[in-house]
Amino acid sequence: MKRHLGITFLFLISIYSFSYSQTFDEGVEQFENGNLEEAKSTFDALKNSDKDNPEIYYYLGRIEFDKDEYKRATNQFKKAADLDGGNSHYRMWLGHSYGRQAQNASVLKQAGLARNSRRNYERSIELDPGNIEARESAMEYYLQAPKFVGGGRGKAENQANEIEKLDLEAGIIAWGRVYTYYDEVEFAENHYKMAIENHPELMVSYYQLYNFYFNRQDYSSAADIAIQQLQINDTTAAIYNNLGNAQQRDGLFDQAMENYYKTLELNEEFYNSWYQIGRLAAVSGEYLEEGKDHIERFIALDSEVGNGWLTWGYLRLGEIHEHMNEIEEAKSAYNAALDIDKGFDQAKEALSDLD
Repeated sequence: MKRHLGITFLFLISIYSFSYSQTFDEGVEQFENGNLEEAKSTFDALKNSDKDNPEIYYYLGRIEFDKDEYKRATNQFKKAADLDGGNSHYRMWLGHSYGRQAQNASVLKQAGLARNSRRNYERSIELDPGNIEARESAMEYYLQAPKFVGGGRGKAENQANEIEKLDLEAGIIAWGRVYTYYDEVEFAENHYKMAIENHPELMVSYYQLYNFYFNRQDYSSAADIAIQQLQINDTTAAIYNNLGNAQQRDGLFDQAMENYYKTLELNEEFYNSWYQIGRLAAVSGEYLEEGKDHIERFIALDSEVGNGWLTWGYLRLGEIHEHMNEIEEAKSAYNAALDIDKGFDQAKEALSDLD
């Protein structure tokens, strides 16, 4: 009888353990899918039965962080770090939440919150010197923070150097960020060029140099880099899309369209190309049917692309309708953009021009 009771007890324990693990996994899945309220309810329930599990507080912190509730996030990350003082990841996220609080705080509170952010990044690195994300965050802090709260270029460069030792690609980005932050244009450009020359197989250097030129509206140079990149790797959709974007800005609409279609041959769900084909049609007045079809596909993605992009999608659709002399449809598209963002000036102006 006692043996039977023992077996029953162990069976019940195993059932509970399985159920707990399953519920925890459900909470993680809910969080990763963006179902924040559901995830919060799940982890709150788990906390009631397992109040000493730091991972629960970590996820509750992540949920509050994603809801822009940074003070609440800080409290949750603190609990996680207190329960597991050796966890670099928890300290890093505590640094993130203090940093976001500092950005939104009054002048009197900013310095203290900023110092707490820095201390937690530094503690995270002490706990795990290989935590590249923590080093990148610390580097960004040192770049932006004044010296009286622990900022400074030398510290930022030390982190860039350590990041480069750990991961060459991440190091290329880190050093580029330092040069760009201080507006040392020639250093940044030469840094990326040397990275390409020394490591032509690393795609990150091409992307960074492409963005460097594109952001400075040197679209011809940006296109040249994309073409150079394609000589090394012609199977990645994003490179063809980048080439198309540079050509579109340079007014080379036929060439841009050709590269957008190459993008979609490699990845038919590459929706940035859907938007760019619509943009090209709206800007140029050419390829109107193709532009309308692709921008409508883009708009149909709805929340997947976010409200910011949706407003631009409706704006481009309205411009295409204008080119097609479909004025009522154009007005409807502009109003749809304004339904999402009442302050979207481009849609206001476009609608005003039709009245």
